[in-house]
Amino acid sequence: MRAILTIAAAALALAACSGKKDEGPTQREQIGQTWKYEGGEGNGAKGAKVAYIGSANTVQTMTAPDTFSVLLVQPLKNGTADVTVKLVGAPFTCDLSDCRVRASLDGGKVEEWQGRMATNDDGITIAPSQGAYAAIKGAKTLKVDLVVDGKEKTAPFTFNVAGLDLKG
Repeated sequence: MRAILTIAAAALALAACSGKKDEGPTQREQIGQTWKYEGGEGNGAKGAKVAYIGSANTVQTMTAPDTFSVLLVQPLKNGTADVTVKLVGAPFTCDLSDCRVRASLDGGKVEEWQGRMATNDDGITIAPSQGAYAAIKGAKTLKVDLVVDGKEKTAPFTFNVAGLDLKG
């Protein structure tokens, strides 16, 4: 009996050593699917320099089995905000002369928002004149279609945007 326990203990120790090390939360887990705020006073939304949320879903692309999207809202002094939609896990593609995002709020009609390539070439920043911020802050869900593989394949990403509060 003692020999069996010793062998079992050795097997458990080997399994623990050879197993995959806990690398901590993934980037998607860190971002989460609820609004997070950075750069403001305290931990809340008051005076936030940016709010962000991860998509509720992932899609499989040529570069990653779990590509997801991140929505960033950066308030401007005039009361509007830049809205940026990014891809994580796949290269972002848009025609530089015509960067657009197809979006629907709360399952409603599809809108197209015009923007420009984000600074890191990983998404599109939607111009405040497009009204994306006003639409998002009053919605519960946002679905965006982004080009994920080349120029042809698009994928829908859904965000649970209810509760955005940049005023604190």
